[in-house]
Amino acid sequence: MNKAIGKTDLFPGILWGDGDGIKRKCTVAIVTRLTPGKSGNSIVTNLRIDSADVSPPDGMYRLNVRGRIFKLRREGGEWPMLQL
Repeated sequence: MNKAIGKTDLFPGILWGDGDGIKRKCTVAIVTRLTPGKSGNSIVTNLRIDSADVSPPDGMYRLNVRGRIFKLRREGGEWPMLQL
């Protein structure tokens, strides 16, 4: 059985709501997992909001991380994990 190897990098991000346009600072975790296998390696990368200055209400948001923009929806007070 092969064991997955993981790495987490933290980056500053900016969140803003589609409705209000208010910008909020946040920290984004990019988690990469490498799973070695007999026929090749599997790499999975996920992005999640690790923390935000202010806990915004549920709704649609845009997230800017290092110049890349992602659309995401906050539901039930939780942020989704995005697979990259």
